[in-house]
Amino acid sequence: MPIVDVTGVLPMERGALLELLSGLAPHEWAAATECPAWTVAGVALHVLGDDLSLLARQRDAAAQGLVTFGESHPGLTFRQLLDGFNEQWVTATQFFSPALILTLLEATGRWTAEFYRDVDTEQLGEPVGLFAVQDASPYWQIAAREYLERWTHQQQIRRTTARPDLRHEFLVPAGEVVAHIIAAHARALDVESGMTIVFEISGVGEWTVEVGATESLVFLGAAASPTVTLAIDADAATPILSRGLTAPDLIPKLRVTGSDDLSAKLAQGFTLIAARP
Repeated sequence: MPIVDVTGVLPMERGALLELLSGLAPHEWAAATECPAWTVAGVALHVLGDDLSLLARQRDAAAQGLVTFGESHPGLTFRQLLDGFNEQWVTATQFFSPALILTLLEATGRWTAEFYRDVDTEQLGEPVGLFAVQDASPYWQIAAREYLERWTHQQQIRRTTARPDLRHEFLVPAGEVVAHIIAAHARALDVESGMTIVFEISGVGEWTVEVGATESLVFLGAAASPTVTLAIDADAATPILSRGLTAPDLIPKLRVTGSDDLSAKLAQGFTLIAARP
């Protein structure tokens, strides 16, 4: 499968985040965000915690934080473990000053970008559920997940603080990652082998998903006669792909054409991926 290469955009995204955070007033750091119970500072601390966690477990092969958290919190589901682990970190680091957060985010952003740049993209690491993987994912998928999450959290801060969205050069790789997510879950939506799905962000990019029996491939550009097309407007793409809209607000912004039955399933599946919980 053609891969998503985010190694070039990761340092750019971190630079944009640092520039954004550096310009915030004290009351903006304390503003509530779309993430339940987290302020802007809390979201920034969550990103920092993610950086440190992936460096420890992926680069340094240390014990996974979720495993150690689970040992002291038995009986929790994976989602409960993940939420509890993240909340524990954000709560414990509330005393970090904005200046300290910025210093640490610069360092961890640089270290993670270097790691993802240098690691073999096909080397297997931890599973990435976004790509419907249960055992082990290649590192290009791991890096792609990290980019989409970082981009999403930065957009959440931008919406909270009334800052403009990131430019299209950041949206294009996010759209490409989402196209690969659609490909990974196509068979679960009963899309048959041999069918094609075009995912389009108007004026920004088009990707074609060719559904196979065991693997679906993503190609740049739109197939001439796709089975179904899912299109969104450029001005709506960032809030949609960064989980800024609830399902009732998101669905009217999707333009799905082609097979009626498949269109309905694709729209529903896309809503599960992109809608704000």
